[in-house]
Amino acid sequence: MSNAFGVAWRIPCPGLCASSLLPSSTATTLRSAWPAPRTLPSCAPWRLYSTASRPSFVLSNTALSIPSRFLTPSIRPYKFSHSLFNWARSEPEPAEPEYEHGVPIRQQPLSAAEINAIFGKGKVSPEVGNRLLAVVQGRRLAGTIDLDLPSDLVVVVRESTFNTALKWLRAKYPVDEDAAILARFEREEREEEEKLVRRAEKLGLYKPQSGTYGAERGENNSPYGKSVLNEVREYNEAKILKEEEQKRQEWLEGELKDQELMKRQLERNTALQKFEENAVVEARPRADPSQRPVLAWIQKHHLQATEKELDPKHMNMSTSRRILPSLILTFVTIGLGCLFAEYYQPPMKNDRLWPNVPPAAATILTIAGLNASIFLLWKFPPAWRMLNKYFISLPLVPRPFSILGSVFSHQTVKHLAMNMAILWFMGTKVHDEIGRGNFLALYMASGAFGSMASLAARVLTGNLVVTSLGASGAISGVVAAWCILHTNDKLVLWFVPYEWQNTFAAPGWVFLAGIVAFEVASVLSPIKFRQFDYMAHLGGYFAGAVWAALYNARREKKRKQEMTWWDKVGGTK
Repeated sequence: MSNAFGVAWRIPCPGLCASSLLPSSTATTLRSAWPAPRTLPSCAPWRLYSTASRPSFVLSNTALSIPSRFLTPSIRPYKFSHSLFNWARSEPEPAEPEYEHGVPIRQQPLSAAEINAIFGKGKVSPEVGNRLLAVVQGRRLAGTIDLDLPSDLVVVVRESTFNTALKWLRAKYPVDEDAAILARFEREEREEEEKLVRRAEKLGLYKPQSGTYGAERGENNSPYGKSVLNEVREYNEAKILKEEEQKRQEWLEGELKDQELMKRQLERNTALQKFEENAVVEARPRADPSQRPVLAWIQKHHLQATEKELDPKHMNMSTSRRILPSLILTFVTIGLGCLFAEYYQPPMKNDRLWPNVPPAAATILTIAGLNASIFLLWKFPPAWRMLNKYFISLPLVPRPFSILGSVFSHQTVKHLAMNMAILWFMGTKVHDEIGRGNFLALYMASGAFGSMASLAARVLTGNLVVTSLGASGAISGVVAAWCILHTNDKLVLWFVPYEWQNTFAAPGWVFLAGIVAFEVASVLSPIKFRQFDYMAHLGGYFAGAVWAALYNARREKKRKQEMTWWDKVGGTK
């Protein structure tokens, strides 16, 4: 039996085996593995059978390993015509290859009679016949029988003529074509490997393996040689460690630079000179990141959130420039609050987020949730930079939006709990009486005015480095509003026993006057508690009292407008 089937089975051409033995895209992939000639060589038996009558083939136990590059080359697509053997290129033909002489089967060319005996009388000329036999024989020996015929033969040689030449050569000059194909694969693989090795050597990624002349052994006298990738990795690791060590040293040495900077600022700023120099300049030694990484991380964000190099315009800013922007924002907040209170319409019960929670409780809990969220952010060092800008009031670097942000900001649990407790007990009562729109307007107006009063007082007295934050101003406004709303009603503290309540009860304006007097005394007293911002409290009381007085006047005017003429002349008792 001819070995053409063995060659066809091992050469990845189209139609090598039944479709059940290949993936869905195998036919297209294998067809594109080698350029298809205009006249295909008879290298596989599939040309002898139709699809329906194709015999079943059984693979042998010996598997042929074909390099992957033979399966996915860069090729040009083909167009399939009506005939199975007619293939047309969709792109222009490449440049003509070099002239192929092939391997003559003998020294003297075959005569015309011999050519006619092989191919048939008058089928081909002696010159074409001898050239075709030489080229096919050379292809058989080189394992390249699947490639296109030279262009001069493609024009004159038919498919049947090529098959006749191949059949005659296989009968007269047997050659192990399978071994030739394998040798071709190995040869091309060696050439490709050598090409890659030369490129790797040029890039410095390859060295000769141990066992060859001049080879270098690897770690622990390994015969596989040194790994260039390991050397690159070790170099990068050493570079990273060096950079980290340099950053660590810069971090540890940066404390001295910070102290010198603080000293220079102390000499330029009169407000800082009111404090002891050691207390201002003294800083905790920086933690070593390799030994105390958490503390070093906290200190890093602390320094990032600290104003180190103050802008000269902040240092030399006038009093009006420090106060005016914040004052404008305060009046804008009050105006927006009035508009909100005027046009706010409470939603229906089914439209509320918490329909089963009383409106007053829902409002107070939302405000408390916002304050608690800002409190938790103070425990997260990366947020300190943003919080220092917009959630704490600093006269030295005044930022208008901190007037509002500081109303929702607390840094200690005690401060937060005390303010939220007073807000719950007093805020729910005021909310139930005036409604949500009026309550929110009162709360924001009192908070903004209290923060503005604190800022103005510190700027005017020169305390530019004393910060302020907290909801005390807003809560003071709520307390003052409650007292003015019940200015003539008898009020008593909740913890007074019942039998003493009539004795210690007093009108609302008396309670408010007593609270304000205590705050004023605290401001004027030589003994002050610096943790209390008395000016913010007084500003909140003032804003809340004015708001409640206007609300009472408006309510009284509305009540008079709704009175009938009978009520006006005293018809109703």
